[in-house]
Amino acid sequence: MAFHFKAPPPLKYSGLTAVYNASHRERDDNYRNVILHTLPRWRIILCRNANQWIIQKRSAEPLNRGRWLGVSYVVSRDKLIELSTTLGLLSDATARTVLDGLPENIRPPCPKLGQYKAGGE
Repeated sequence: MAFHFKAPPPLKYSGLTAVYNASHRERDDNYRNVILHTLPRWRIILCRNANQWIIQKRSAEPLNRGRWLGVSYVVSRDKLIELSTTLGLLSDATARTVLDGLPENIRPPCPKLGQYKAGGE
């Protein structure tokens, strides 16, 4: 598991530090809503609309090649932990702690059809 909190080093010739631009595209390496990098080719993200968690796997072995592809899409923390365990992504205790800290559900449950009457009654 790797956390990337450091800014890139200053450029060799100019001495300036490059600006890190987070991406809104879920397939990008620098996607802004990465929750956890579990293994070099696996990560868990929050989708760009914040209505589900996505377990992703990199499509190519060497990093910086291929794309991040969705393997599972879940809204329940317990299901996310179950799937992550099944895939062997939680071998590190810290990874499990991060997932335990997530809310129980990613979004409030939707009202059942027919629960509300037309006209606000």
